[in-house]
Amino acid sequence: GECMWLHVDLIRPLIRSISSTFTDVGYAYTTIPTYPSGQIGFILATKGRGSCKVPARQPSDKVQKELRYYTPELHTASFVLPAFAKRAIFEEK
Repeated sequence: GECMWLHVDLIRPLIRSISSTFTDVGYAYTTIPTYPSGQIGFILATKGRGSCKVPARQPSDKVQKELRYYTPELHTASFVLPAFAKRAIFEEK
């Protein structure tokens, strides 16, 4: 999905190219200290399931206690973009 800080001009056409195929297309990101710029993006798409922003399933309490990073709240928050990125990627005015 590329990095919004470095490659917004690559992300926009990728999103546009799959938007007619899927019912929901989203861009999310996470921090990865070893990745250039410290962030990496993800393009997620669904057909008929609703929003990518809502996890399709939740980890069990047992599994969640063993996870070091992921939470359902973090999943949802990863789709919140800075204003410049939201406007550029989704061509909002």
